[in-house]
Amino acid sequence: MTISTEDADLAHLACGMTAGSVRELLAVRACNTPERPAFSSAGGGRELTYGALAALSGQWKAALRTARLPLEARIGLWIDEPLDFIGTYLSCLAAGVTVVPFNPDAPVEDVERNARRLRLDLVATDRPERLKSGTVWHIQAGRPQIAVGPGRGPTSNHAGHRASVLLLTSGTTGEPKIVPLPEWHLLHRAQLVAAHHRLGAADRGYSSLPLFHVNAQVVAVLATLVAGSTLVTERRFHRTGFWDRMAADRITWINAVPAILAILAGGPRPDPATADRVRFARSASAPLSEAVLERFEERCGVRVLETYGMTEAAGQITANPLDPEHRRPGSAGLPVGIQLRVVDKDGRPVAVGARGLVEIRGAGVIDHYLVHSEPSNESIELRIPALNRGGWLPTGDLGHLDHDGYVFLSGRSDDVINCGGEKVYPREVEDLLRTDARVADAVLVGQADPVLGQCPVAVVARVEDTEPALLASDLIEMCVSRLSRAKRPRRLIVVDHLPTGSMGKVSRRLVERQLTSSSVGLLETHALVS
Repeated sequence: MTISTEDADLAHLACGMTAGSVRELLAVRACNTPERPAFSSAGGGRELTYGALAALSGQWKAALRTARLPLEARIGLWIDEPLDFIGTYLSCLAAGVTVVPFNPDAPVEDVERNARRLRLDLVATDRPERLKSGTVWHIQAGRPQIAVGPGRGPTSNHAGHRASVLLLTSGTTGEPKIVPLPEWHLLHRAQLVAAHHRLGAADRGYSSLPLFHVNAQVVAVLATLVAGSTLVTERRFHRTGFWDRMAADRITWINAVPAILAILAGGPRPDPATADRVRFARSASAPLSEAVLERFEERCGVRVLETYGMTEAAGQITANPLDPEHRRPGSAGLPVGIQLRVVDKDGRPVAVGARGLVEIRGAGVIDHYLVHSEPSNESIELRIPALNRGGWLPTGDLGHLDHDGYVFLSGRSDDVINCGGEKVYPREVEDLLRTDARVADAVLVGQADPVLGQCPVAVVARVEDTEPALLASDLIEMCVSRLSRAKRPRRLIVVDHLPTGSMGKVSRRLVERQLTSSSVGLLETHALVS
């Protein structure tokens, strides 16, 4: 391992001290535990020790200096292999440049369009042959190997919008907004995650969640670095042999989403020693139904830690207490290092137990978005305020608080279905449908109705080998007996699979479009008779 004189001095000073930056953290870990694995591939593949990670960071720093890239340079990461992404991501943060992670499955046209729109100075990728324009660095084993394509040079000036990471929102209602996250936001949240989850040097986490999302970056990668522990990662979740891999890699906690927990709840059981070793399975990204939680815990013998977060807060907002006796099924937990309130449409706090709009405030919450406009064919980057007059960030989520401050989420405010003037909240119906063990997942969407304005339609994904007609009939009977008239789906559709996004969350908008175009691929459709 080789470290520059400057980095060696930093490592000497940082040993045993609390680090306030990624660069300092890498130096501390390289000094104290250079041989400890920081990140490794599931199943005993490659690994990056803390010493190797610090050395890699030094190589990136030298390469960026040689390229004469300024501190305000922006580097896109379009990297498929998880360890290569992690090494590049941390190295760039340590060097002080801004990184823009891309979905490794994104079409090349989307990557090149966003590279131009965000005025990136270069794109680091392990597939350079696919990119046709701009400056491209080829990543092999996490290292910048070669440059291809015409060199553009650092033509951008982003000094007014300095951030360590830029993340794109989903853009389901228009052009995606850009979330600028400073390094201290990211580390602040990572430190809160590590402390709340009681992560220590002996922990070995597992995450197969996509690394271009804030969850994996903060909860998995940066929290591991903060704690000085180890993270085992893989490109995608694989149900086959899952618990065998958890046993072989001695996993102590799992970073998951409800879709993964639902699959595991219907699969093989782990051996008792593996189940005892795993302290918790963390659930994020989407609300977790109590039915899935109970099936997973009963089947796998591992406790679930339900949480709630968003990109604009650099990850985690709330989490259930780590002690099992204080967790509340169906709740996303308590605020962690952040203020949270529930308000009505006029911004006034609602009573305990009353449903309203969730707002957050505090350290690590962004105060602006970045957007682009293009007058006269020239892209201009603008700052758009994210906070309201009281300094609160509207999350777009609906929910309520109980008397102890636990948060219960109802869904997104724009998902509410207005059926003849009566509001229908999809999660209530979806959770009821998921109580049937033959239901892999469910989504309730609104469909235009000439009389009622909208009517609820349920689309249910069946567990493999389930008889669709019988399932539909049983679900209809359950809805009629347990739901009020307005909440009963007017149609119930059984399918093999529901369309999902990169985090495994059902894409409600795509389901709506498929229903409109009659391309949902239904097996059985039944109208509910009121």
